[in-house]
Amino acid sequence: MRESLARLRARHRLFALSNGNADLERCGIAEYFEGHVTARSAGAAKPDARIFARLACAAGVDAARVLHVGDDPLADVAGARSAGMQTVWLNRGARIWPAHLAPPPCTVTTLLELAQGLWQPHG
Repeated sequence: MRESLARLRARHRLFALSNGNADLERCGIAEYFEGHVTARSAGAAKPDARIFARLACAAGVDAARVLHVGDDPLADVAGARSAGMQTVWLNRGARIWPAHLAPPPCTVTTLLELAQGLWQPHG
């Protein structure tokens, strides 16, 4: 994972967005991220649009310029999409996409695929 984050960080600004209280320092990955937003600091949890808006604000960009990568179909992909962001589904376990949600625009199975640009567009 660190190699993937390092590759992504070399080309992009990275921010973490979490419903939990993960400590990036404690996890040993803080050096790869420019910032992070938690549900507690945003006053809302994914898939609520307010947490995604807080992330865009922290990054200083419009939501449409954000590519949100997440593993939860509703909280991450549908939530970010409804907030006006681009999305990639990180499907590490060959899970089936929920039929009641619009298909993800792109899917990767690892962060390395994302770093290498090996997206699988849907549509």
